[in-house]
Amino acid sequence: MLNRVGATALSMLTCGSMANVCVDESGDINDLVDDGFGGSGTVDLRRMTSVVGSPHYVAPEIIAQTDKGRKAEGGGGVEGGAESPQDRKSRHAARVGYDGTKADVWSAGVILYAMLFRSLPFGEDLLRCPRYQAFQKWYNEARQILTPVPGKQNRRAVVESTLDPVYDEFDEEEMLGPHWFFPSEITAPGRDLIVAMLNPNPSDRLSIEAVLKHPWLRAMDDGFTFQDAPVASTSAFGCGG
Repeated sequence: MLNRVGATALSMLTCGSMANVCVDESGDINDLVDDGFGGSGTVDLRRMTSVVGSPHYVAPEIIAQTDKGRKAEGGGGVEGGAESPQDRKSRHAARVGYDGTKADVWSAGVILYAMLFRSLPFGEDLLRCPRYQAFQKWYNEARQILTPVPGKQNRRAVVESTLDPVYDEFDEEEMLGPHWFFPSEITAPGRDLIVAMLNPNPSDRLSIEAVLKHPWLRAMDDGFTFQDAPVASTSAFGCGG
């Protein structure tokens, strides 16, 4: 059971409940579903929808999906009757949930930032935090920048390029976060890793495996220590948290 989706399911169960791992096409819940490699139907892995974690460390997709879920649960259905399969499927589609492993990467990025700078990157009310909003705007704009060197990939648009250990002037100026977000003392690999872990878009945020392969951590494995000295709190765009 759970043959094709089993490994993915287990890797995603870093928080929340292990019940109801899969749903079928109609939106009905199946605790254990075997797609059989060639069966007539397709099976989607049920993603997490529970809100867990301390406010400063919770990933944006966790906060965002709670609002979608509330809106979906507030409408639909036949008045005075049972919910139809179509309404149930629509409700499930509206509250798609989140990938727990990617949410953990975000939280680890917040912790890494706090360890290096003795402050938190964003305020408690994340989606309304001006500092987060400015960071998200920078990220969206950085994804659209064309690289000046033929064959070079945009670190913020292509996940695999984050593992490139070579940082040129273009990376330093455009790809490693807004200048107000980091003190000048932090190294390029350190900036790159934190920015990649704090990617507001979970679909192209680094995986846990990719984080462990990042040049900043690989260099430490090789015995080299980056001189990322702790500095004072970054206070731009204060969020009151």
